[in-house]
Amino acid sequence: MNKQNIISFQDILSTYQSKIDNKNQIKMIRLNEEICEFIGAFIGDGYLGRYGKRKNIYTIGFAGDKKLDEDYFKNYLVPLIKRNFPFTNPHLYYRTDENTLMLRIYSKKLFEFMVQLGFKPGVKTYTVTIPLVILENKDFLNATIRGLFDTDGCIFFDKRKTYNKPYPRIILELFNYGLINQVSNHLSKDFKIYINGRKTRKSKIIEIYGHKQLEKFLKQIGFSNQRHLSKITPPWHSSYCARY
Repeated sequence: MNKQNIISFQDILSTYQSKIDNKNQIKMIRLNEEICEFIGAFIGDGYLGRYGKRKNIYTIGFAGDKKLDEDYFKNYLVPLIKRNFPFTNPHLYYRTDENTLMLRIYSKKLFEFMVQLGFKPGVKTYTVTIPLVILENKDFLNATIRGLFDTDGCIFFDKRKTYNKPYPRIILELFNYGLINQVSNHLSKDFKIYINGRKTRKSKIIEIYGHKQLEKFLKQIGFSNQRHLSKITPPWHSSYCARY
C-alpha cells in the first residue's frame, strides 16, 4: 500500500471540510476544545433549522433563560463563537412574551459543518448524541461534556443536618438514553457516578457527589458558566438550580 495515500486518524479527528462559496472551494474547520465546548452547549440547548420560502436561511440557535443564561450567552458563548467561527455574526434576541433568550447564528457554512458532524435539523431531545470523532479524543470529550453541563447541568450544596458541611452535588438531567450512556460511560472512568430515573419526566439524572469529586470535576471537566461557578466560590451556596 502506498504510504502517501494513508490518511492518519489524527487528520480525520481534527478536520472537517465545508463548502463556502460558489467556486466550491473547501475551507477547513479544525476541531479544537473550544469548538467541542460549543458543540456540547449545542447538544444541551441548541437547534438547527432551515427557514424561508426557499429554505435558504440556515440557522444555528440556542434557547436559554433570559435571567439565568444571559451572562453565559453574552459574555462567554458569543465571544467563543466569534473566535472560532470568524465568518459568523451571532445575535442575541430577547422574547418579550416569555422569559426566553435566543442566541442565533445565520450561516450556511457553520450549518453544514454541524450537519457533517451528524446533527440534524428539527427536534433533537431524544436523538442527539456526541459525534464519534469527539468520543475518540478525551480532551475533546471533556470539553464537550463541559458545554453540556454548562447548559443542562446544575450544581447545588445540600445543607441537611446529615452532613457536617454543605455537601456538593453535580447533576445532569437528560432525556436521551443514548446520550446518557455516552456521558456516563466516560465519567464513570474517573468518577463515582449515580444514575437515577424520573418516571414522570421520562428522563435520567447523572449525579456526582462529594467534595473530592467536585474538586476533581473542576480540574478535569470544569464549568464556564458563571451561573454554576458562582455557587462554588465561597461562601458555599445551598440554592438549587432553576429546574429543582
